Amino acid sequence: MSYFVSNEWGKGRYQELSDSRVHGDPAVRSILCCAALGLCSTLLVLSLWSSNIQVPIRVYVFHFDRQQPVLHVVSDKFLSFGLDTSLLRRMNELPIGQQKFIDLARHLSPAYVRIGGTSADCLTFVQDQMEQNSCKKILSPVDGQDISNFTISGADLLALYDFTVKSELRMIFDLNVLLRNPDGSWNDSNAQEIIAFTKNQGMTLDWQLGNEPNSFKHVFSITIPATELAKDYDHLRQLLNEAGYVDSILVGPEANHVGDSDEMGELYIKTFLSSQKNTVNYVTWHQYYLNGREAKMSDFVAPSTFNWLPAQINSTKQFIAESGKDVSMWLSETSTAFGGGAPGLSDRFIAGFLWLDKLGYSASAGLDVVTRQSLFGGNYAMISPNLAPNPDWWVSVFYKQFVSEKVLKLSRLNNFGYVRLYAHCTSKNALISRVPAITVYGMNMDRTAVFIHIPELFVQNSKTMISYYSLSADHLLSSEIKLNGETEALKLQPNGDLPPFRPVILDSANPVLLPPYSMAFMIIHGTNVSACSA
Repeated sequence: MSYFVSNEWGKGRYQELSDSRVHGDPAVRSILCCAALGLCSTLLVLSLWSSNIQVPIRVYVFHFDRQQPVLHVVSDKFLSFGLDTSLLRRMNELPIGQQKFIDLARHLSPAYVRIGGTSADCLTFVQDQMEQNSCKKILSPVDGQDISNFTISGADLLALYDFTVKSELRMIFDLNVLLRNPDGSWNDSNAQEIIAFTKNQGMTLDWQLGNEPNSFKHVFSITIPATELAKDYDHLRQLLNEAGYVDSILVGPEANHVGDSDEMGELYIKTFLSSQKNTVNYVTWHQYYLNGREAKMSDFVAPSTFNWLPAQINSTKQFIAESGKDVSMWLSETSTAFGGGAPGLSDRFIAGFLWLDKLGYSASAGLDVVTRQSLFGGNYAMISPNLAPNPDWWVSVFYKQFVSEKVLKLSRLNNFGYVRLYAHCTSKNALISRVPAITVYGMNMDRTAVFIHIPELFVQNSKTMISYYSLSADHLLSSEIKLNGETEALKLQPNGDLPPFRPVILDSANPVLLPPYSMAFMIIHGTNVSACSA
């Protein structure tokens, strides 16, 4: 197999050396020929000498306290995903009734599926509508997406819910906050119709209100201050309780522009939290690293891109603390690049590094849920239009298979470079004879292989064994992903089941080799860590 990046240069990039000619008198040509022969001889000697020299492989040492307590316990739906509300504009094109799509979603359960996005604030529910209605297309001045008003029916909502039930998912539905009364207050009549309908149909789901309200001025030429949105959320909580949805969670405010120099997103979150009456169960915000129209291939493996997320999380934590409210946060919409993703990048193997690192860092920072944008639709989809799983879908499956909700601390002076690792207790379904284990996962984004050593875990012990799963591709822009260097890319079985994931069994006394441009999951069986035994 090839662990190295393929150079996909066009055929016309280089001139053929055989076409070059030396012009001039015979003496000049003779001198040049002698010089060339001498140079070739020198290069030959040097090549023979250097062939016996091996470049040492760098060793990255991490440390692990076997007596440590659990760092965080995240939701069992930590890895979740969205279906953008814009997809509801063409319900007949959404494959939620196809068994293949249901199977692909179910392999990622348990998870929340968020039905939300910019179009959520364009949606009106008409229960008995026979045909879907939409106004003349209006394009957003920000990203060009359709922001015209449209409707969905009771049958549409039932179809969405049926998909979530069959896929073993939990729906979060984003209500339209831009339905306003003349005095500027929220007009809740359509929300009440939706809530009554879902309750009468026996649906269990969770809720949010509005999408990126701090950007309404730029998208819809409307402003809803954070103090006003807080009142709307308080009112929605009351409506849900009265309708019998006391146990349903309510999340918000769905802010964006977190980490900007003007701190616009953080300030909106702080004011919102300070003004609402403890009605939100989790504070939510949206996170992207790049602009999908400008992103380059190199951005997807640059540590500076990855390190944007920790700064955003730390800034948001500070503003939440300043609000005086004790509430955990979610990334309720997140991917590599906003604007629908970066074409030819956000759905390829190269995007997996940002996705896996986001999962690892977010869990270590105590975030409860990370909602991937998106399961289907856009250039950042985990499932392609022809219902083939993209590389990030496979990365997500491996995460679900091997990583539990119990987060552990894996230490290194610098975990913010090209090699990045995280640790959790191993998920129950990956244990051997129910004996607790540790899952270490992460990546090597460098162009050379590296060794990983964790002296407290990699020990000479007859009971200790490492099950190793390496994820790689023939080239960074591949739409496929390979396990442990196998010739064939990972594929579902004909009946839709997952293929068997066969590990490489490694000697626990030796450092582990991470190939260049690869992701890895290492399950360390037979090591006694008290946090995973409880």
